[in-house]
Amino acid sequence: MKRYYCIIALVILSILPSYAQVDFGVRAGGAYSSLIQRVQDEYMSGGRFGWSIAGLMDVHLYKGLSFRPEVEFVNQGGSYYSQYNNPLTSEAHNKYSYYSIQVPLNLAYTFHITDIRLSVFAGPALDFSLFGKMRTHGTQPSTNIDFGSKEEPNLKSFDLGVNIGMSVEYSRFFFAINSVTGTLDRRSAKREGESNVFQNNVTFSLGYFFRKN
Repeated sequence: MKRYYCIIALVILSILPSYAQVDFGVRAGGAYSSLIQRVQDEYMSGGRFGWSIAGLMDVHLYKGLSFRPEVEFVNQGGSYYSQYNNPLTSEAHNKYSYYSIQVPLNLAYTFHITDIRLSVFAGPALDFSLFGKMRTHGTQPSTNIDFGSKEEPNLKSFDLGVNIGMSVEYSRFFFAINSVTGTLDRRSAKREGESNVFQNNVTFSLGYFFRKN
């Protein structure tokens, strides 16, 4: 299924510039990412600080409406507890730091306020996990994450997120804040009764648009 999402995204990105006014941009920033789970009717999150760099384009559609896709290289992760419902073992605290290619496909609406462009945007975000490290509390070395492996405590290799955010642009420079909420369980294996785990990110970025006018 993730291959179909990738093909659709590439087709959209290749076709749209032929039919519309397109501006390109770059951005970089810091992020707070966390893995969130629900344990005994309470939501728990374990977070860490990461970063992201991205290339993006703004495809004018109608008046203030535009299509604003990105290709982003992101460092994310967090931590969660496993074995919570197993009476024979104590819980294990698993920490992750890994790298992904994210492809947010945003619709944006821009308001012009004198020399300032204020944009709000939202859309799906495809996440293709590449490589990273994990460590379970009590073990000595960190180990590589085997994405897609059916063995605990590895992670799945694909996530589908919901991205929302806003940006403020002045003289082609912009500041943006956005939040990506994962919708798919990242755990590749879990015991009966154990909770789902979701990846969430909040990113603060500075960027520049190579606008034609």
